[in-house]
Amino acid sequence: MYSFLAPILFALTLGYLATLIARLTGTVYIPYLILLGILVGPVLYLIKPSEAQILFYNYIGPIGAAFVILAESSKIPRYLLRRIIRPLSMMLTFVLFVTGITTGVILVFLLRAPVWVGFMVGAIISSTDPASVITSLRKSKVSEVPSTLLVTESVFNDPFSYLFLVAVILVFFPNNISSVQSSPFTFNNIFLYVIFTQGLFPVLTAGALFGLLYLLRIKLPKDFKEYYTAMFLLFGLSAYSITVFAGGSGYMAAAIFGVLSGNFMPRDTEFENYKQFMDNISTFAAILIFVFLGASINLSVLVDFLVPGILIALMLIFIVRPLAVVLAGSVDMQMKYEDLLFVGLEGTRGIFPAILAPTILIMGNVTGNILLQYWGQAIESLVLVIIFTSLTIQPLLMGRIYRALHKDES
Repeated sequence: MYSFLAPILFALTLGYLATLIARLTGTVYIPYLILLGILVGPVLYLIKPSEAQILFYNYIGPIGAAFVILAESSKIPRYLLRRIIRPLSMMLTFVLFVTGITTGVILVFLLRAPVWVGFMVGAIISSTDPASVITSLRKSKVSEVPSTLLVTESVFNDPFSYLFLVAVILVFFPNNISSVQSSPFTFNNIFLYVIFTQGLFPVLTAGALFGLLYLLRIKLPKDFKEYYTAMFLLFGLSAYSITVFAGGSGYMAAAIFGVLSGNFMPRDTEFENYKQFMDNISTFAAILIFVFLGASINLSVLVDFLVPGILIALMLIFIVRPLAVVLAGSVDMQMKYEDLLFVGLEGTRGIFPAILAPTILIMGNVTGNILLQYWGQAIESLVLVIIFTSLTIQPLLMGRIYRALHKDES
């Protein structure tokens, strides 16, 4: 029991230290979490990397992602969703896949890596981060449309990024899909597999559980009043867990449940208490995710891929994503060019790529495949460097970029 709790308590202490440094410097705290995780893990061995890997891969990563998605998706009002539904649909499909594929191609040519490695990294880093986006927007005066689009995209593209990764695995390693998610149902067709596991299962599970919770909340408004936070949490995590058990995307189920609960439950004190509780828990989850990601990394592999990771990150930040967003806007997003370019330049990478980073390494460990183990460590290191670079540069530039693009409006 002690060996399990000690690293977690240590990580939370580092989280407090990182938050303190971020407040003093006026920056985002996540890069400090990564650096402190590397320091106490592979450098000083205060947290054993092998122990950090077990906690991160099996518990902290997937459970933390469920909490973060539940918390952030419940904050999106449906009236704003209706306003940005067209640009949001383009961001979740065209922009996400173009960004991932283009980044993957750049990686393949830059590192002379196998094609599947490029597509794996592209799928993993295609998701943007709600925590850092929301924190940065609070510090910058950004108009409603681009800020809402950034927040909504960052919440919803996590499940779509996961869908992208599942599709890549199905194409290149169909026999290893059980290492990521295992369905009791048999699908001989990849298209049907994706439709059912990434779409139908999450929608039905989240919808049914929300309907049951809503019924209890409306029919018994006083009987469980002091337990509403626990009930929300129970039903939300059940949507995630049941969908995963059925072989579907628990992240998609969590996002759907969060949006439904945030828009259709009574806006009373009990619901506000639940939202505050989820905010606190998601903050703890983010701290643990990034500290343990840093602590579990292979330092020698990280050094080998440090420079390529920075180059790929810079191309992703300043070329690939902005071009993808502007191109999507020229097709059908009905937004001003200045807002499009701003959204393109501010797609920070964060929590979800960190959670998906060890996927290939896990596959290699499960199958005993040395090639997957090597490239799994490489992919994890590349993703960590991309996240760190993104979260170091983009939040600092948000206010400056917005003012520069909208200087005629001031």
